[in-house]
Amino acid sequence: MTARAEESALSTALVHDDHPGRPAPYDFSRPAQLGREHTRRLEAAFESFARLWSSQLTAKVRLRAHLTLEGVELVSYDEYARTLPSTTAMVTASFADREEPCVVQFPLESALQWVVQMMGGKLTAPLDPRTFTPIELALVRHLMGETFEHLAAGLGSLLPGQPAFHGVQYNPQYMQLIAGSAAVIVARYAMRLGESESRATVMLPASAVVDRLAETDGDHATAHDAAHTLAQVRSTPLDLSLRLAPIRIAAGQVLDLAPGDLIRLPHPETRPFELVADRTPIARATAGSRGSRLACTITTLDEESTR
Repeated sequence: MTARAEESALSTALVHDDHPGRPAPYDFSRPAQLGREHTRRLEAAFESFARLWSSQLTAKVRLRAHLTLEGVELVSYDEYARTLPSTTAMVTASFADREEPCVVQFPLESALQWVVQMMGGKLTAPLDPRTFTPIELALVRHLMGETFEHLAAGLGSLLPGQPAFHGVQYNPQYMQLIAGSAAVIVARYAMRLGESESRATVMLPASAVVDRLAETDGDHATAHDAAHTLAQVRSTPLDLSLRLAPIRIAAGQVLDLAPGDLIRLPHPETRPFELVADRTPIARATAGSRGSRLACTITTLDEESTR
């Protein structure tokens, strides 16, 4: 009996037997199984992307974002689509010379919250999920263009190239992006943005990834060049604050404080404040304003901390 291999079939290098000499069980309802080493490498790559994406959202949306990788699995596209809400945001991207798209999926409510925050607003009540208006779609497209750049940076040589934004779909059960039986690699994330929590996924066509996994089996550690490392360092979020000169007082004085009390601070009016990044002084700055918001003007840099 001969089995006709599907075009762009999975590499047999995906199936590993951890017990030599013992037949490995195979689930014919699934296209293949990921070996432990391949799973670990994919998890490391998707965690790298999670750090870059959360840093991007923190900077663009102006809310502290955090993504936690819950797992990586190899399933058919039908299985993946059945786990998604009936209405959600599926942002698709395409690779050059390949038909299969990749997908970054997240709740529509989350995307609408991002738009409100990016426009300078503040969410006061939960939003009902709905499709994007043209202006909202333009903002999401701009945001996701950078997200796909982070996806390429996080996965590196595991992708066939730079994914480019293609479009947004809203109904995973009705939009057949690829064949239902096609194998896909799915990374699932827990996403926290400010006080709200949600789930997000990244889907990659397995045929675009597994051959590259097999080709790089000899290299168990992902190689990061200096430019990639510097890009990750530059995208790491830091808390900045302006600090006055501290004053030391007795604990009893603190306990006796009441509204209306005055505390004399040892900070001269003409002396700039300290600009502090994660408790480390990096510069001196004077306070001011820009529009309706407070701002500061850098006067000098701390040479030792900025080297």
